[in-house]
Amino acid sequence: METQTRVMEEAAKTSELVEIILETEARAGASGISVAGGGKEGLFVSHVLRESPAAKALSLKEGDQLLSARVYFENVRYEDALRILKCAEPYKVSFCLKRTVPRSDVPRSPTAGGLEVKGPQAKLAKLM
Repeated sequence: METQTRVMEEAAKTSELVEIILETEARAGASGISVAGGGKEGLFVSHVLRESPAAKALSLKEGDQLLSARVYFENVRYEDALRILKCAEPYKVSFCLKRTVPRSDVPRSPTAGGLEVKGPQAKLAKLM
């Protein structure tokens, strides 16, 4: 373990960390990966099986840190959505919502031509 830590420290000196977003198709999932770690150290890909859905559809590599997972609720069964949300309860979660609001409640920025959103860590993409 000490050698692995030293190797990772050396790699960190000569490399740059980047965030990569990978998406699977429905039913492809991420089966075929093993993860290790957890807690404050984070969750890391420890192994990717050859010819697995994860190896074919994703470019996951051993040592990649899993920062988050986004689950799309399009065409999801109620029971599955409930199970996913229940499992996520003790963790930090970010929701992407679609909401109908009166036009007068959506302030527009005159310079950017986009939407302004107010509130803690609010993010909004114009849906049209």
